Amino acid sequence: MNTTSSASPQARRGFRLSAHDLTVVGALGAVSAVLGTVPGLGFIPAPTPAGAATTMHIPVILAGMARGPLAGALVGAVFGFFSFTRATLPFFKDPLIAFVPRLLIGVVSAYAFTALTHRASRLVAALACGAAVFTALGPGAAAFEAAFGAGRVPRSWLVELYHAVAAATAPAPWVGLVAGLGGALAAYRALRGDDAPVGAAVVVGTLTNTVGVLSLIVLRFPEMMPPGAAFLVGATHGLPEAVLAVVVTVPVYRALRSARLV
Repeated sequence: MNTTSSASPQARRGFRLSAHDLTVVGALGAVSAVLGTVPGLGFIPAPTPAGAATTMHIPVILAGMARGPLAGALVGAVFGFFSFTRATLPFFKDPLIAFVPRLLIGVVSAYAFTALTHRASRLVAALACGAAVFTALGPGAAAFEAAFGAGRVPRSWLVELYHAVAAATAPAPWVGLVAGLGGALAAYRALRGDDAPVGAAVVVGTLTNTVGVLSLIVLRFPEMMPPGAAFLVGATHGLPEAVLAVVVTVPVYRALRSARLV
């Protein structure tokens, strides 16, 4: 199933959809709707500034890889709809912030999936995974410990678990650096052949959502999210979320491909 070719995957469909494409879009849109409706599925509790890691962008990325940019944008619109209608934070009640980054997730993922070679895909995914591990055990751990000590982080078993790790790694910056290098190497070795473009598309799509949302919040609500705070959220939340998405999406896409559903 995995290959060693350095070529990019066969180009997917562009901005025209067949009946089968619409079926896939409908199915993945329904999955996104379920994730947005069922508590704990679309937003998994996590010890990050956002308090949860979203999985709602995963069907969007799958649609972009499987059926092209228009399919990805349509499933992204479902994600944006739930973000807008269920918003509890004021900036997600802004339709520009709720919809535009989510529409772009599938579009950017689709082009990353087809444009990057296998070798470039492995590098992109490996660098993102290494940066996530470094951030989680280094600068992110230090920022978390400061917030935890000030009582600004709600307690949970996951928060307590991360606190135990962060308390040990934050005082020793070299630990995060070594772990980050190890994480990058592990990801590079794991994402071989046909898994590499999937990993890269997932990373690029996830960061499209994170960077797009945070950039628009900074532009439209600067009093609520100054640039420094946005960078901290992006580093300590967006990168680990990208790793989680890779771990979930690569085997899912592999299974769908084996079943000839994509």
